[in-house]
Amino acid sequence: MKSFKEYLIESKQTYEFKIKIAGDHESCAEKIKHALAQYEVESVSDVKRTPIQETHVDFPEHTNTNVTICDIVCGYPVTSLQVRNLVAEALNLTHMCVKVRNLKEQEEDAINHQFDEKSGKALLGADYEKENNQDLVGEKQKMKLLKELNKTKHTGEQYKGVNDKLLAKKAPIEKGPAAKNFESASKSVSPVGSKQVKLPQAKTAGGQ
Repeated sequence: MKSFKEYLIESKQTYEFKIKIAGDHESCAEKIKHALAQYEVESVSDVKRTPIQETHVDFPEHTNTNVTICDIVCGYPVTSLQVRNLVAEALNLTHMCVKVRNLKEQEEDAINHQFDEKSGKALLGADYEKENNQDLVGEKQKMKLLKELNKTKHTGEQYKGVNDKLLAKKAPIEKGPAAKNFESASKSVSPVGSKQVKLPQAKTAGGQ
């Protein structure tokens, strides 16, 4: 049986973040690790710098600057906002100069900016591609559906029960005195509605 410590080791989770800082901060790794010590920093990647760009997606308010990037892994639960506040305080920067995202936020950011690059084609006023969509609607789709229905024919199957041998093939005919009494009773006159009711004749005013 596993001990409680072994269960904790197996269920241990890590919290990975990508830190982006506007400007050149080559010696920020040790400062970041020291600032996040309370969250058990397991690793800090090497610092990378992007080339100087006129504008940057993460820092639109900064112009003609590069970005310092590093990845960290914490063993204690922490949010992106908490990491951002501690890093900005450790580097004496404003919060506008620091961006922190976890892996899920990084994936969402990549999806949101996948069409940022300009293709050079004007979409306003451009015609749609010519498609009649006859594969989805129209006579062709009807004929295709009918062919599919004709392939599978649904016919009923007859199932025999276990008591079929015990049941009679034809309805039984009763014989004997009970049948004669029933037949005679069916031929007898019904007491209701069998005879016409005779109405009494009305007496005249001078008659006695």
